Amino acid sequence: MPILPASNSHDSFFKQAFGQQDYARSFLLSTLPTDIAQCLNLSVLEPSPASFVDENLRQAHSDLLFRTQLADGSDAAVYLLFEHKSAADPMTVFQMLRYILKINEQRLRDQLDLCCIIPLVVYHGQNPWNAPTSLRQLIPVPDALAPFIPDFSLQIMDLGQIQDTVFQGDPIFRATILVFKYIMRPEIIEKLFEIFKILRTTGELQLTDSVRLILNYLVSGSDRVPSEILLQEIRKGLSNNRESIMPTIAEQWIEEGRAEGLLAGKLEGRLEGKLEGRLEGLSMGQLIGSIRAYQEILGMQPDTIELLNQQSLSQLAETEQQLRTQLGVSTVPR
Repeated sequence: MPILPASNSHDSFFKQAFGQQDYARSFLLSTLPTDIAQCLNLSVLEPSPASFVDENLRQAHSDLLFRTQLADGSDAAVYLLFEHKSAADPMTVFQMLRYILKINEQRLRDQLDLCCIIPLVVYHGQNPWNAPTSLRQLIPVPDALAPFIPDFSLQIMDLGQIQDTVFQGDPIFRATILVFKYIMRPEIIEKLFEIFKILRTTGELQLTDSVRLILNYLVSGSDRVPSEILLQEIRKGLSNNRESIMPTIAEQWIEEGRAEGLLAGKLEGRLEGKLEGRLEGLSMGQLIGSIRAYQEILGMQPDTIELLNQQSLSQLAETEQQLRTQLGVSTVPR
């Protein structure tokens, strides 16, 4: 599973986590209002490809759509449309309406009946949702004109307003929801202990794809989580699994460290004004970045770039090898 890009780590995490049928079902059973949930047969939840979305709209939406059935056993199709928001965007209700129209337009082209589409906004911003949830809130008009505004509203799942205890069942699901809920909040630090305690419910922390996703998100999704605290919580659950888990959390820090060292190396080469200096700086930058990242992961005070720049390439390579051996990492892709 790739490292989540920092620029869209929230959307990436949301799509990968909520895109799993079991997680989506557990979330819906935990959060849907009872009267809505009773109308649906959530044991049938099928991911639906969003081929109806044009390229411009695709860039603006999380693109998660599930098809389900009515609880009465009828053949009527019902879709659950998920959208993730980190901020209370006033235009969300209009954006979702466009999305819903696209779905039904595609159904008509496929000679299918129009269907019910339930728009679900999963929100995890720091403040309570305060944007319009209906078109009539978005387009204020005198009462006499209200009938000309489509009666359309959103179901907002504001995680900040939902108690943690609501989410029960599979430990990985619970940990996933808590990470997503608190990643943008100051409380994420104090919640780390609880999250890792849940992950260790069944014993030693195992590196499944879901755990890897959570670790990557903790690294890329927030600057509120100091590396030393995160590493401390990870180490509590490690023993023989150290070799497989530590590289996961290390990968992004190593790449960030390499980028920092790479820049220093390139700048040094430019100042010398020699092609060979730039090429040497490139190799030195990779090694310097890796060394500093490994040192941080091991709980050491990273050497300064200036100090490491004084060493030869062979000395840097030897130091990096020693640190990798100490960490229990055989190789890390360059």
